[in-house]
Amino acid sequence: MTYITENIIAMGFPAGDISSGNHMEEVIKFFETHHKGKYKVYNLCSERLYDAALFQGKVACFPFDDHNCPPIQLIASFCRSAYSWLKEDILNVVVVHCKAGMARTGLMICSLLLFLKFFPTAEEAIDYYNQKRCVDGKALVLPSQIRYVKYFERILTYSNGEIQPARRCMLRGFRLLQCPYWIRPSITIFNHSGILFSTRKHPKTKDLMPEDFWIKAPKKGIVVFALPGEPGLTELVGDFKVLFHDRQGDFYCWLNTTMTENRKILDGSDLDGFDKRKVPSPGFQVEIVMIDYDGILPTKTKSDSANRRQDCSTDYASVPTDGATIGPNHRKVTKSEDNDDVFSDSDGEEADTSKSRQADAASGGESAPHGILSNSMADNVPQSQRSGHLSLSNEKPKVKNVSKEPTTDGVREPASSLPMPNLDSMGASDIKSMAADASVFSFGDDEDYESE
Repeated sequence: MTYITENIIAMGFPAGDISSGNHMEEVIKFFETHHKGKYKVYNLCSERLYDAALFQGKVACFPFDDHNCPPIQLIASFCRSAYSWLKEDILNVVVVHCKAGMARTGLMICSLLLFLKFFPTAEEAIDYYNQKRCVDGKALVLPSQIRYVKYFERILTYSNGEIQPARRCMLRGFRLLQCPYWIRPSITIFNHSGILFSTRKHPKTKDLMPEDFWIKAPKKGIVVFALPGEPGLTELVGDFKVLFHDRQGDFYCWLNTTMTENRKILDGSDLDGFDKRKVPSPGFQVEIVMIDYDGILPTKTKSDSANRRQDCSTDYASVPTDGATIGPNHRKVTKSEDNDDVFSDSDGEEADTSKSRQADAASGGESAPHGILSNSMADNVPQSQRSGHLSLSNEKPKVKNVSKEPTTDGVREPASSLPMPNLDSMGASDIKSMAADASVFSFGDDEDYESE
């Protein structure tokens, strides 16, 4: 048990046996002796409950799972409840616990410290809590839980603590950057209601090994996962968890669609559990790619593509070239950010090669609308990262030496190569057989074929 402040106490679960460290009878005796009638207990455990009558009925539950993050609305509700109790009497105290009284407890107490204006930033609140809670200063260390305290800091700063409506997105796929050959994980996507997507259950991937559905990109050290012929893996609204599982150990992250940009790159240090894997992977990154989504993916016409090439600076017309910002939602876009080639990994192609590939591409690709994240709610999102130019290509490569004579069933076939299967009807066997051709899995924007 630790007094984080005079009125905020952190402790482990008050169990019925002395081996737990916090015996229920001893805990009750302590609070009845030192804070009689002035304490309220907050239980964060989703896995364990007890009779509220043991604490004179002064128990509130804000449950979420161990080693995970709560719904972002739960943080705000907890803070309002604790503040309401504290302001009733200057002697009132709040007692917050999870199982060990460290991580989940830390997430909520740090958020409360921000809510009560003890500290201006999440980092200061977390540093203070860690030093007060345990000797080694490692109470709240899980990257996703730290991320959610920072989310709440931004909510307090930019929307006065009010939770904004969750942004609706489509998860398009993943890229693993600087990825060694031994990292080929299966993927499961969750929200707080359950599983949204799993490579172990989806009909196109359930019969494949992860080595088969992660596709090597032309650029060394990059592998890509997407579902050809489909708008994406799953729709996302608000909080979501991405779990990667392979033989070296699980790693995962919690994110929130309203609080993050459409293209989010996470380092190994941003992923929960990655530091505990058996084999180190320096420089490893995960790129999560989403688009704003309203249930419809509008098509992109040939003229749209032509207009984009003719006026490639339209999206950034309001940004001055000297880097001075015009308004809160504008900043200078660097050359690297302006090249919005999502999932295009052909690095350093010659210009004529690039033009040739554009000429071969069909004009029926899809395009999604721009994201609407403001700088106040996104992590300084570059303009290029807010755009939703992420749609699966309808194009098919040229087939040379095609016979002009139809076959007996009236279908013309190539004389020297196999026809490309229809992406819309692809199954597990198609993905496996086409794994060597990364271009099939590229996202079919014009930018996929442009390299600077």
